[in-house]
Amino acid sequence: MTLRKYGRVAVEFPVSLSLAFCRAEGVLLDISLTGCRVKSELEVEKNDRLGLLILVPGYDNPLYINQASIRWANNEEFGMEFLEMELTDRQRLHEVVEKSARST
Repeated sequence: MTLRKYGRVAVEFPVSLSLAFCRAEGVLLDISLTGCRVKSELEVEKNDRLGLLILVPGYDNPLYINQASIRWANNEEFGMEFLEMELTDRQRLHEVVEKSARST
């Protein structure tokens, strides 16, 4: 069993997912600095690559993850690791995780 480098924080944020030529909506269930868990009807498999737009309450613009990789999938839930994002989104991600951790 692999231990995560960063702990995940429980959240419920709307998320838009894009995989190749397919788009879907979902709910982000938890998040960390390196990954997240999502519930969606999008059919994914381990190692699929996708992009995410995370709608964080209180922010004017969504958090954009250029590329994430599916690490596990179980029914309508799956976990992914963030691979690519702009520096400004990485900084905002850090802020979102810290704020969410304080509010739980």
